[in-house]
Amino acid sequence: VGKESTLKKRQTPYRYKEITDMENIDNNTVANIAEETPTNGNINIKKKKKKKKRGILTHIMGGHIFLSDWFTKNALLLVLIVVYSFVYVSNRYEYERELLKISRLTKTRDKLRNNLLTLQSEFSYKSRQTEVEKMLNEKESNLKSPTKPVYLIKKED
Repeated sequence: VGKESTLKKRQTPYRYKEITDMENIDNNTVANIAEETPTNGNINIKKKKKKKKRGILTHIMGGHIFLSDWFTKNALLLVLIVVYSFVYVSNRYEYERELLKISRLTKTRDKLRNNLLTLQSEFSYKSRQTEVEKMLNEKESNLKSPTKPVYLIKKED
């Protein structure tokens, strides 16, 4: 059902007969066509098949693309392209990983620099004379700041 058949007579071009529906052909029709056919002529019955149109995806997924002439001629080039693309992707991955590492180290360096500046400012604040005196008074130490000015003793030769 649904298959088209053609009954062709090879006598003369103007006596061409075509029957497209094989289910509606009865014995009388076949007999009439056979009577019109010369003794040396043949009756050719051809069934027309619907051509299956393969989509590109079916062509690729079915593996037929590997059998095409273009693919076999350019197989080495395609392999090189695939290898270079893998190298490109891996280099890009390494580059991004190095950038993340540099970013992380930069953040750590900035934190350490801020801690250093904080500690230096605290040290300079606590090492002032007034702050030292306050700490000595709070701890009740016997050390006191000098009342006389400092003078330099020179050594004579």
